[in-house]
Amino acid sequence: MVQSIILRKQAWGEADELVGFLTRDLGWLAGVAKNSRKSRVRFGGHLEPLTLVDLTIRPRKKDTLVWIDDSNLVKGFTRVRSELLKVSWCSYFLELSSLLLPEASPEPEVFDFLLSFHDLLDTSDPGKFRLLLEEIRLLGLLGYGPQFYICPACATGLDPGQDALFSPATGGVCHLSCVDLDRERSVSISPDTLAAVRKGLESGARVVDRLRLGNKGLGELRRALSALVRHLRGADINSLTFLEKMGSW
Repeated sequence: MVQSIILRKQAWGEADELVGFLTRDLGWLAGVAKNSRKSRVRFGGHLEPLTLVDLTIRPRKKDTLVWIDDSNLVKGFTRVRSELLKVSWCSYFLELSSLLLPEASPEPEVFDFLLSFHDLLDTSDPGKFRLLLEEIRLLGLLGYGPQFYICPACATGLDPGQDALFSPATGGVCHLSCVDLDRERSVSISPDTLAAVRKGLESGARVVDRLRLGNKGLGELRRALSALVRHLRGADINSLTFLEKMGSW
C-alpha cells in the first residue's frame, strides 16, 4: 500500500474513475479505480478529494497509469472539506504541487508539508497572513521560492524602509531601478509588507500566528505570489483564481 493524498477524481468510461493523487514515496500518480462507480463496496467512498488514504496499486501495461485495486481511509479532514475557503486553499496547494513537480518524482518534503497543511486547517483557523507565508514555504519546497532579502536582478540587499517591486520574471523583490523592463507585470511592495514577510519567514509557528498584516499588505503579497505562480505556469490556474475570489484580499 502507498499512503496518498487525493487531489481529484473523474468518471473514466462507464464504470471506472480516474484518480489523481500524491504519494510520499512515488510522487504524483494517476490511477484507474476499476468499477468504482458501479460498486462502492471495494472503495467505500475512500477516493474523495482532500483525503488521506492507503491505496493498493499496480502498474498497467499499456500506459503510465496505475490500477487502484483497494483503498483504506486514513484521515478524512472533515472540517477542511466542510468549509469552502479551506477546500480552496488545500486544492490550490495540491494543484500547484502537481503542476510544478514532474509526475512520478518523489518529493517526501512536499508530501509532508501538504499533509501538515491539511492538519493545520483541520484543527485551526490560521489567519490570511499565515496562509500566505505557508504558500511562500511551499514554493520554496517546490524549487521556486521567492526572494525577499536580496534583489535577484542585481544581487544586492534591500534596505529597510525602501520601496520595492516584486518582479515575477526574476522571482523576487527588486529595487525600483532594477525592473524597468518588467514594470508592467511587477507588484508594488511597501516597506512594511517586506518587513512583515521577513519577520514571518524567520519566526516559528507560535510567533507567526500572532503576526498581523493589514489589508494593503495582504493585497500586495497576494498579487505578488499570484503573479509569480502564473509566470511559472505560463497560464492561469483555476484553483488560484477561485481562491482569489474567496479570499477577499
